[in-house]
Amino acid sequence: MSESLDMRRLMSLINRQWISFGKIYIMSLGIAAGVIAAFYGYAVKEFFYNLSAEPGFINDLLSFRPILFIFLGLLFVTIIAGTYFSDLGQKPKAIFEILIPASRLEKFITALFFSLVVTIGSYIVMYIVIDVGFVLYFRNLAESISDSSSAVGHGVIDSKIPYLSMKDFPPQLPYFYFLPCLLSAIFLLGSIAFQNFQYIKTAISVIIYIAVWTISLVYLMKLITRDTMSVTDNGFWNDDLAIFRLILGIGIFLTVFLWVIGFFRLKEKEV
Repeated sequence: MSESLDMRRLMSLINRQWISFGKIYIMSLGIAAGVIAAFYGYAVKEFFYNLSAEPGFINDLLSFRPILFIFLGLLFVTIIAGTYFSDLGQKPKAIFEILIPASRLEKFITALFFSLVVTIGSYIVMYIVIDVGFVLYFRNLAESISDSSSAVGHGVIDSKIPYLSMKDFPPQLPYFYFLPCLLSAIFLLGSIAFQNFQYIKTAISVIIYIAVWTISLVYLMKLITRDTMSVTDNGFWNDDLAIFRLILGIGIFLTVFLWVIGFFRLKEKEV
């Protein structure tokens, strides 16, 4: 099979992968939607139990949205990426995957398409749809309470119950946009490198690496700064913007580096 990139062959591979991988993907998306709906459902329950709360309390009930959006989204990305090449760990399925008439480059691009573009795009759309639906439901409830001359209802109407937006997230969030790509690269590599239980083994490896790296960094900083005294407040490490830029640069480098390793590991699998 030629290692060149053929668009017709790539599109055929994407269609083929959707047929085989689509069921797992849709099931995972449905579970994520159920988790999101459960959090909003709990907020609805609290709304009915606290009709005498102070004005604008619905906004407090929905304060979980930014945290849920970020952490559930990252988890969803890792699950999809961590299971994409899992068939390569099973000999009967691995042989079938290897014999697919497509180049390794096309297979890897298809993996990135499903584990990044489709996964992140569909998750964002799904979350927005659920958020809009529940916010409209809350607004209708508030209007009905307001029509019944409830003081709480008037307070809720004044708050206008906003949809989830970028204003709800920390301003430093754009410097961490690489994180879904990095996690996807890590778990995609894990699904290629490990023979079985790819997701669990990758997750354990990441946890151990983070723990070792954190402990080593703390020890190193203590060793370097021992018996020393800071004489300036204008250094590099006191500039928040510089630190976030450094984190962004390192994150992008690691993501590309892991993609390259994953591509060559995929080639080794198919040899």
